[in-house]
Amino acid sequence: MLNHPLVPGETSAVEIGPWHYGADYLSVYFDADASKLEKLVPPPFVVDDGSCFGYVCEIISVSDAGAGMVSSRPDRTLYQEAAIGVKCRFGDRVGVFFPVMWVSTEWSLLRGLVNGYQKRLADNISMTKLHPLNPGLKPVASGAIFSGFCVKGPEMTLRVEVKVERPGTPSDIPSFGPVFGFRKFPRTDPTQVGVDEPVEILKSNSRVSDIWLGRGSFETTLEVGTVKPKLGAVYKSGFTISGSRVLR
Repeated sequence: MLNHPLVPGETSAVEIGPWHYGADYLSVYFDADASKLEKLVPPPFVVDDGSCFGYVCEIISVSDAGAGMVSSRPDRTLYQEAAIGVKCRFGDRVGVFFPVMWVSTEWSLLRGLVNGYQKRLADNISMTKLHPLNPGLKPVASGAIFSGFCVKGPEMTLRVEVKVERPGTPSDIPSFGPVFGFRKFPRTDPTQVGVDEPVEILKSNSRVSDIWLGRGSFETTLEVGTVKPKLGAVYKSGFTISGSRVLR
């Protein structure tokens, strides 16, 4: 894979992968109206049963080619993200598709578009952050309330809230299967070659820790119908993305 744009090193907008991620997640799992979700998920993906999740998170990310940027360019390794995932099917496979994924930095936006995520740039993404040495805050425990939101222009496009009740284990986090995406770059002139391909994001090394579970609430400006929350979760996650492969 070439750097993008075609310039080397730290001046590249998208450095060579694979890319590694460590994230603090605030997620709410819920059921929504499948007939509404069908308008958000493009063919050949088919909405499954209306299961969804929405989240706000803060991510530290480095690539194999640019791991040193965590020291030399920390601004190129930290960003915020907010998204909604919809359980869907591709043939006989069940996975998750993200109709919209808002991010706080240009480089994460471009990297996502290259790999097949439907990313957009947000104006503000924020979430509750605790610190163990802050005298005015208590550590995570039953009854703690976490919230996060995303703002784009005049709208709060997404908001999540979780009131934690108990610690959890990795098996408590619902699994939606593989991550589906769509690489779509239409032609603007007949001489161009357009890109129009469903993909699977190549994700590995996934793990989660520091899990707390409880009741959640979720709001979004996307048309998803009535939201029926099932579970709220606060946790840390780590994973690697090596690219995406075309689905046939």
